[in-house]
Parts: sequence; structure tokens; C-alpha cells
Amino acid sequence: MNKTFKTLVTVIPVFLVPLILERKKFKKHPEVQKLTNLTVSTTKTAALKTGRTAISVKNHIVNSENKIKSHLQTKKRRHAHQKAMKQAAKIQREMRPENVHARGDALAKENRKDIQKLDKKLQKAIDKRHKVEEKAQSYRQKQMKKNMTKMQKHAKQVGFVPSQVDSKVEAYGDKLAKQNKKSLNKMDKKLQKAIDKRHKVEEKIRNQRQKAMKQQMAKAQKHASKSEATSGHNHLKSTRAERQHIKKLSQLQKASTSQTKQ
Repeated sequence: MNKTFKTLVTVIPVFLVPLILERKKFKKHPEVQKLTNLTVSTTKTAALKTGRTAISVKNHIVNSENKIKSHLQTKKRRHAHQKAMKQAAKIQREMRPENVHARGDALAKENRKDIQKLDKKLQKAIDKRHKVEEKAQSYRQKQMKKNMTKMQKHAKQVGFVPSQVDSKVEAYGDKLAKQNKKSLNKMDKKLQKAIDKRHKVEEKIRNQRQKAMKQQMAKAQKHASKSEATSGHNHLKSTRAERQHIKKLSQLQKASTSQTKQ
């Protein structure tokens, strides 16, 4: 190992030294120096050109971005201007007397429809209860008739025949039957009176409710007319403010368009 190392140390300089000297001579040659200078100058010019093109591209991008921004801003302002104009026109249309009256008539119609619906519902409920009461009354009468027929059948089965009964007993039975009939008629009349009385009370309550609803409707209409008058005054103020805002927007739009043209 030591011998090989020593041989390498002694042999390598013999080859390397002339190569280094030749390289130095080659570098000092005038043609080589010309070529190196030329390459340096070309790289410098290329770098300058690339820098200039990059700057021009950057400026172009910035200018295009500014143009796009200004275009979008003008678009937004135009849209806001058109929106404000539409709102002002809508408010003016709503504040016309014929439109105000039409709105009031529409509200009155809606309220009338609601009242009619409630009235129909109440009437249906009353009629339903009347039918139930009539059914119950007719069922009661049928049951009483059935009971009477059952009693008569039972009397016949037992042997209680009216022809075999004494005249006094028969007269007493007729008297009792008449009394029962009278008491039944009285009870029926009382029940009918109570039903009629309750029906009258229900009609009264329904009429009172309708009157109260009509009064509330009239109050609501008066309040709506007053609020519309005050809202009209407020709308006029808001329309004036909107007009001023629209003027400002149009002025800004003109200024932005002039800047973009420049």
C-alpha cells in the first residue's frame, strides 16, 4: 500500500502540472479572451432585455388590472344607480292616490273574507249542535214510546185487560195517563224553551262578535290610512335622499369614466 501511494504521489504531478500550464496558456490566448468577453456581454444584454420585458409585462398587467377594476366599479355604480332609480319609481307608484285606494280596498276585501269565514265556521258549529240536540230529543221521545208499548205488552201478558177493569180504576188510569202526558208536554216545552233561549244567546254573542270585528276593521282601516299618510311623508323624504344619493353616484360614475378614458 505504501509503495503504491508513493508511486501515485510521484506520478500524478508529472501529468497534472503540464495540463494546468496548458490551461493557463489557453485562457491567456486572445481569441479565447474575445470569446469569453463576447459571452459575458451577450449574457448581460440578455439579462437587461429580460428585465425590461419583465418590467413592461408587469406594467401591462398592472394597467389591465386597473382597467378591469375601474370597469367593475363603474358597473357596480351603474347597477346601484339603476336599483335606486327603480326603487324611487316604485315608491312614487305606490304613493299615487289610486294605488293607495286600491291597497285599502284589497285589505278590506281580505278582512271581509276572513269575517265571512269565521261567521260560516260559527254557524256550522251552531247548526251541528242544534242537530245533536234534535237527535237527542227525538231519541228520548222514541225511548218513551218504546217504554209505553213495553208496559202495555207486559200488562196484556200479565192479564191486565182494560175491558175487565172496573170503571173507577179505568178512569183513574186515564187520569194518570193524562197527567203524565201533561207533565211530559210541560217538560218538552221547558226543554224547547231552554234550547230556544240558548240559541238566542248564541245569536246575540255572534252578532256582538261581528259588530266588534267590524269596529276593529274600521279602526284598522283608519290607522292604515293615517300610517299611509305619514309613510307618504317619510317616503317623500327618503325619495329626496335617494335622489341626492343617485346624483352623487352619477357624478362618481362620470368621474370614473373620464379617468378610464384618460
